[in-house]
Amino acid sequence: MNAGGDSENSAVETAQASSAEPAPESLTPGELLRRERERRSITQLHIAEELHLDARAVDAIEGNRFEALGPSVYARGHLRQYAALVGLSPQLIIERYEALTGRQEIMAPLPTTLTASPVSMERRSLAGPLWSGVALVALTLGWWLWSTVSTPGDPMQTAIPDEAITDSGPLPSTLPPEPADTPEPAVQSPPPVSNAVPEAEGPAAATAVEVRMRLQFNDASWTEIYDATGKRLMFGLGESGKVSTITGTPPLRVTLGKASAVTVQVNDRPVVVPRRAGKDATKFVVGANGTVEMSGEVPVE
Repeated sequence: MNAGGDSENSAVETAQASSAEPAPESLTPGELLRRERERRSITQLHIAEELHLDARAVDAIEGNRFEALGPSVYARGHLRQYAALVGLSPQLIIERYEALTGRQEIMAPLPTTLTASPVSMERRSLAGPLWSGVALVALTLGWWLWSTVSTPGDPMQTAIPDEAITDSGPLPSTLPPEPADTPEPAVQSPPPVSNAVPEAEGPAAATAVEVRMRLQFNDASWTEIYDATGKRLMFGLGESGKVSTITGTPPLRVTLGKASAVTVQVNDRPVVVPRRAGKDATKFVVGANGTVEMSGEVPVE
């Protein structure tokens, strides 16, 4: 009787072990994202809308069919954004992706033009105007000498050479005498070269005013910030307790995966981060005067 009871208990324990949830270390990136999405009661359609993807792409991510997303760089970007949206670490998801696919991220070397010394670039930028100024002065001086020497009736051309002077005085000139009433041509003078810098018309154009943003993270949140020139000021996961200060040319385009986890100041002034009702992820624009407005890509409900 006891043997039968022991075998029955053993069968129950075996069934429970087989139905237990896999350890997190053994989960693939797609399984981790799907499990966290379902734990938060979020649909695949909602994830697709937030990431601007087709619902089939979200299903491919959760099914680890990364070849359907295109090149590896696109798969990595979608995985990072998905992880930040559901509150997981993008770095953890990328590590699971690399372990599953065997694809390591290779950083491309910087172009040679970007690694040149700033001093050498400044010297090259100043060499052109300097040589242009030297050429202009040399051309003006040569024109003045040519006009002075080649002018008809110039005393330098009609002077008696030293070999023609004797003890009895200079020999008569072989050149025909000029009429007495013929006025001597005036020597042409070169136009004066002015070194004065012309005044600019109207007031000088003011330099573009930059906007300064301070972000304090109370929890992990994926963050992307670009300025008006397209320069990427911030791109990555803001960890809890981290404070980041960035400066750029307005308007600044900001994306926060978890807006409730970030406290924002613009030009040392606290601002309210705009969000859609019931949504924690947001996109907004910071203007030149420090105003904050919801981005047009995400309409307000």
